[in-house]
Amino acid sequence: MSINASYDLIIAGAGASGLSLIRNLMNSKDLSQKNVLLLDLSLSPTDDKTWCFWDDSHLPDPGLISHSWKTLEVRAFGELYSEKLQKYDYHCLRSHDYTSSILEQAENHPNVTLLEASINDFSEDENRGVVHTDKGDFSSDWIFQSALRPKSFYKQTVDVSLKQHFLGAEIETSEPIFDPDKVMLMDFDTSQKHGLTFFYVLPYSETKALVEYTFFTEHLLDEKEYLRGIEAHLSERYSLKSKDYKITRTETGAIPMEDRRYPAWYNSRVMNIGTIGGLTKPSTGYTFTRIQKHCKKIVRALENNEQPPIYNKSPYRFRVYDMMLLWLLEAEPEVCKKIFHDLFDRNSFDRILQFLEEDTHLFQEISIFSSLPYIPFFKAIYKMKHRILTGA
Repeated sequence: MSINASYDLIIAGAGASGLSLIRNLMNSKDLSQKNVLLLDLSLSPTDDKTWCFWDDSHLPDPGLISHSWKTLEVRAFGELYSEKLQKYDYHCLRSHDYTSSILEQAENHPNVTLLEASINDFSEDENRGVVHTDKGDFSSDWIFQSALRPKSFYKQTVDVSLKQHFLGAEIETSEPIFDPDKVMLMDFDTSQKHGLTFFYVLPYSETKALVEYTFFTEHLLDEKEYLRGIEAHLSERYSLKSKDYKITRTETGAIPMEDRRYPAWYNSRVMNIGTIGGLTKPSTGYTFTRIQKHCKKIVRALENNEQPPIYNKSPYRFRVYDMMLLWLLEAEPEVCKKIFHDLFDRNSFDRILQFLEEDTHLFQEISIFSSLPYIPFFKAIYKMKHRILTGA
């Protein structure tokens, strides 16, 4: 095997996980002298994603946060629930801002090499990882990749495989319409014919907001169908006609919602990170905070000359919770609207976010589940017992 160049570390993939890892490496006093290669098919920032999170303890550079909110709202069955958060803030980060800032820092860093290349595969050679690209083969002690699914991915057991798919339209209105202090986290009062469906609205000002049409289902829709849904929602909820606003940008996404266990390693020298490494929470799609926690642990291990740690999988009970909800989303989506309604009707929003962050204890979780219709969850436990009884 002919190696074109060797590095101390290689990061393959410049999405949220790859960028977060190189940011932490460059900011590490002990590791900033390491020679690092960051490669991806494109290293040009694009304004095509918005990342949201609420765990303040893992904030990236606060100056990159696009907007923060204290009040969240949820609507279902004609009822509106609104609550000001006490423990958290809900933050929004644009991928363009994050990518631009980190790539600028990397371009000016003497020990970082940036390479645009197509990533074809990974292998091992004499206890080093190797990435194979259309620009050559490159090796390092450790490779962190978020570009390719490992072959072992397809061998993992999976009973439920859905997607959180959406189209978001950023709009500007001619008149003040939105309350920039409140996020509409979930508006379920819309057609549920495809499965569990809701609208998600991030208001940046009185005249500017990101409106997402979101589904927890298996199949994606045609782009025109997403846009028609947003147009209908703006008309029904805000009395906006098409002449009253303009769409300034759109973004799409399809986040996996699966009970599959994602492999932590591509091989013994190549670690899977980000969504490829299983960091996306199966029942919600939130990933950004988990990425930040994992990157800090990787850097801490490298600073101590230790093997990089894999992402700690969710505790068993949270795996079971995710499996129950995933089964219900697939098999009985009509029940899920009622579940979400009761969840926000009978629990504080802070406690719900804490639960979604897997930061609650068992008695708090029992209290949450006691507020929900119990028969659907018993049915889900019975249907998924073959997984639950074997360690989820």
